[in-house]
Amino acid sequence: MDKDRVRDWLLLIYTVPSQPSRLRATVWRELKKAGAVYLRDGVAILPQRDETLAVFQAIAGRIGAFGGQATLVEGARLGAERAEAVITQLQAARAEEYAEIRREAEHFLAHAARERAHRAFTFAELEELEEDLGKLKHWVEQVRTRDYCETADGGFIEELLDRCEAAVSSLLEEAYGNDKETRS
Repeated sequence: MDKDRVRDWLLLIYTVPSQPSRLRATVWRELKKAGAVYLRDGVAILPQRDETLAVFQAIAGRIGAFGGQATLVEGARLGAERAEAVITQLQAARAEEYAEIRREAEHFLAHAARERAHRAFTFAELEELEEDLGKLKHWVEQVRTRDYCETADGGFIEELLDRCEAAVSSLLEEAYGNDKETRS
């Protein structure tokens, strides 16, 4: 969603009982998972889309189940400066997540290179690498889902995942070749 096209916003205005504190923490985690930012205490915001509306409705339902109150405001308009500030917050949060993914992917590639250097990797280790790659891909999809303003830092992800995929494929081919040689 281009900055210039974010015109309508969703606001979730809520209160949650102060005790037990885990209820507030649960709401906070759900909002963070959705990619929402806070305008102030108890007021979260997201660009208005069908999927963000569904997420806010679900969170509002949980707040009600916790004994709190939630009001969902659709079609909210922000002044240009405030909208720009919210978009900047959204993009900064995603950029931070993309940077963390980059660090993890680079660790993954370094680990794959170490495995190749030792040439003593097992199929269990390869399965573990494949599982780690699957987790990385899942994480990327989660971040992309909440990247409502198309954060520029997300562009490197595809190339990085391709490198990770190639590293695993190369190790698998090498392991298969080594296994064939030992059976011959």
